[in-house]
Amino acid sequence: MNTVTSAHDPFQDRYLAHQKRKKEVLLEIMRERHSERMFSDEDVPMQLVEELVEAGTLAPSSCDRRGVEIEIISDRDRKELLGGVLVGGVGWVHRAKHVLTFFGDPLAYKAGDEVDRNPYLDTGVMVQNIGLLATASGLSGCFINPSVREVNRDHFQNVFGNGVFCGAYALGMPQV
Repeated sequence: MNTVTSAHDPFQDRYLAHQKRKKEVLLEIMRERHSERMFSDEDVPMQLVEELVEAGTLAPSSCDRRGVEIEIISDRDRKELLGGVLVGGVGWVHRAKHVLTFFGDPLAYKAGDEVDRNPYLDTGVMVQNIGLLATASGLSGCFINPSVREVNRDHFQNVFGNGVFCGAYALGMPQV
């Protein structure tokens, strides 16, 4: 058996170097991450979209409730509807290959005014995970705030449901 007789441990050095590389890679992805509203026509593999959804569901949530659901919107009509009713989504959302929508379940946020803030906080952490993985995977993406125009709120609820709408994330391949 080979034992290390000096204070220098090559196994520990290799481990520490690996940890440093992970940190550097993560910081580089964070530096690279930005909002992008222009997308190419290239398809995004559904397996990758599902990995992004999984990354969102892996995010910590308030009291571990996991009260925010993610829906994948891929058909043009629903994407155009989102672009028309969401403040800040006009003129570009339909060009994304997929839009992830985030809806909080009011039953998950029961104490006091939790439903007025916690699903939004949970969504923010989920979107951070999704944005980092999207960037690491070579995708473009942009968070769309949850402001639905007053005149469109009833129609929005009829189409998408009555959960607490916490925003959306448009994604696609980068435009070259």
